[in-house]
Parts: sequence; C-alpha cells; structure tokens
Amino acid sequence: MSDFAARWTARLQTGFPVLAAMQVSLRGDAADWVLHAPFAPNRNDHATAFGGSLSTLATIAGWLYVNEAAATVVGDRVDVVIQTGNAHFVMPLQADLLAQVVPPDEAELASFHRTLARRGRARLTLHATVGDGTSEAVHFTGQYVALRLPE
Repeated sequence: MSDFAARWTARLQTGFPVLAAMQVSLRGDAADWVLHAPFAPNRNDHATAFGGSLSTLATIAGWLYVNEAAATVVGDRVDVVIQTGNAHFVMPLQADLLAQVVPPDEAELASFHRTLARRGRARLTLHATVGDGTSEAVHFTGQYVALRLPE
C-alpha cells in the first residue's frame, strides 16, 4: 500500500465511522487511485450493493479529490464539504464497490485554484462513477465547496 493510500485510508476510517463500517480503503497512489469497499458489508436484502453505500462511496471520492486539489493551493489548511449531490443508479452491483472521479478539465481546475487562492473559498463540480471495475452501477455528480482555514 502506498503512503498516499495508507494516509487516506486511515483518515477516512477514523474521521467517518460509517466508512469504517463499510470497510472503505483507498487503492493506488496520488496520481491514480480508486476507493474500494468490499461487497459483503455493503449489500442489501436483495443481494446487491446497498444504494446508500454506493452513494456514500461516490460522495467521498469527490470529497477526497477536492481535498487533494485544494491542497495544491492551501496545503492542509482546508475544509471541504459537499453542497449538492445527485446519484443516478444505472444497474445493480453484486461485487466489490470501486469509486473513481472523472477529473475535471484543466480550465475548470485552474479556475477552482485561482478562486481558492484569491477568495479563500471555491466550488468544484465533479462526476464520479461506482462499479466493479468493468461496468458502472452509479453515475454521481456533486458540487463541493473548499474553504481555506485560518493559520
């Protein structure tokens, strides 16, 4: 496990009890990562992945992405919250859950960075998917707000 994955897995499981119960972990490194949650603790009574787990994993993937994007401007002096989120459930999932963020285009990310540096707060809309690595069960869109914390 990379240092990046170990650091984020510990932060997620310590900071969010629900993620510890879901057994969420980060796989990969800063350049290429996915959030993973095993199927067994995240299944429902239909023997498919629980919608709440799918939505939560997508929400946290976006939150983590914005934290990392903001850190390039303000370091770890940032608070990130979700403002709005919408999950579209495409198909049932009967396997481990894997969440990935679709990176925003460079212009959008640059605008986010400039606004955060100038105003101390910025919004970023992201898209994420949750699936089994080959097919997608959920498409998620979320708008996140990053706030620079005082020194």
